[in-house]
Amino acid sequence: MSFRVFAILFLFTGSLAQAADPPEHHSESTYSNPFVTAKQGGLFGIIRARLSKDWQAYDSERDRVPTAIPELIAPEDASTNATVTWIGHATVLIQHQGINVLTDPMFSPYASPVSFAGPKRVSNPAVSLEQMPPIHAVVISHNHYDHLDVASIKQLGDQPVYFVPLGLRSWLEARGIASSQIREMDWWQEETIIISGKTLRVTATPSQHFSGRGLFDRNETLWASWGLAWNDFQAWFGGDTGYNDQQFKEIGARLGPFDLGIVPIGAYEPRWFMSTVHVNPAEALLIHRDIGARASMGIHWGAFVLAGEGVLTPPIALATARAALGMNTEDFDTFAVGETRHYEAQAQFASAIEP
Repeated sequence: MSFRVFAILFLFTGSLAQAADPPEHHSESTYSNPFVTAKQGGLFGIIRARLSKDWQAYDSERDRVPTAIPELIAPEDASTNATVTWIGHATVLIQHQGINVLTDPMFSPYASPVSFAGPKRVSNPAVSLEQMPPIHAVVISHNHYDHLDVASIKQLGDQPVYFVPLGLRSWLEARGIASSQIREMDWWQEETIIISGKTLRVTATPSQHFSGRGLFDRNETLWASWGLAWNDFQAWFGGDTGYNDQQFKEIGARLGPFDLGIVPIGAYEPRWFMSTVHVNPAEALLIHRDIGARASMGIHWGAFVLAGEGVLTPPIALATARAALGMNTEDFDTFAVGETRHYEAQAQFASAIEP
């Protein structure tokens, strides 16, 4: 082999190796947050936070979460404007053009590895799974018990297509979900489904969080937020995330603007423990701005006592932060559990989505 040929082969194989380098949120056997340097507190941090004098105990009389009667679209109908219902916590039903999408389905009374103990719901889901319309797509943000619920997944079964972060395919398959119904995705990967001639594009987008369902599986599966795009309506589901000013601006630049941002606002105190993985309401407003959302709704509050702030504190803190930025409820608001709102469809996405 001549020196010239050898040199060309060396440069070619070297470039292939460089191209195959894993993304910065991948490590040898786990995943990580590119913009976080401090470690989250772990089990001892949870205990310390829970024993803090600033932890606000739940009071069933004082902390009554507002509720409303859902206005679900019947299976035989197809909305011309997007219909959005807050089922509770991070579970949101989006109905548009005959395609029904459910986020982080959690219908159980406990967010726990067992069905009889652990964080207990302080407000019930707005409807049961039996009362839901047919679900065509489910997006899962990560594998924590308040976002990935065994009983809810088993009841949904193989009806929907599941869009999940890397590492969760085997978990779903072990719970009886057919592999053909699972789309396991890394950040920025896209998939589409077509229901009755209408197309939904689903994009896995970054978030700043962590994963784990036990003591020894921390960050073995990925976490994600999700872009959901019809040809005339686009939403973003944040799942559960801390804030940085790079990932969300990139989401806005690459996929925005969004007609609706679905942004977590709860489980954020104490900040020394929660700040890297859970946004507070002021940071949620920054996400709303960064992704270019026309309107946003605040989720991830009012269902479980997961952090030190009061059950009803997040919407109050959101109102204060919103006023400081000169925003109003049309920009970013909270729903009552079960409340349904309608969002006017746009036309700007048609060329990108039509099959």
